[in-house]
Amino acid sequence: MGTRDCGMIQPSFDWSDEGPMEKKFWQFHLAHPEVFTTLVNFAREWRRRRGPDSICGVCALYERARWEMWFQSLDDHPPPKLSNNHKPFYARLIMERCPDLEGIFKLKRQKVQATFGPDNQTLDPDEYME
Repeated sequence: MGTRDCGMIQPSFDWSDEGPMEKKFWQFHLAHPEVFTTLVNFAREWRRRRGPDSICGVCALYERARWEMWFQSLDDHPPPKLSNNHKPFYARLIMERCPDLEGIFKLKRQKVQATFGPDNQTLDPDEYME
């Protein structure tokens, strides 16, 4: 299954329901779809090597993406700067858009509920509350 099966691009937005961090995430995501593709590929590699029910930290994949994208761009243009604020949004987007990666990340409640991904009320408040 390729990343195209994940519905990589969001076609249009109302922009009225998203919090400020989510708006910045969507702007970045639309400008740099290669980040999503890279993270999905790394998550699928993790599942191939660790098993279909394995759990991975989005931070590990994000740091690997930073490293790999930086090296791939040494002789070309600089890679996009990956904001740590985008990690929870990528985790939710990957699991929502890629059924084969559902449950790969443990999620925390967000201070401002994202317009996609699980509802904060469905996440364990004791273990995952920030």
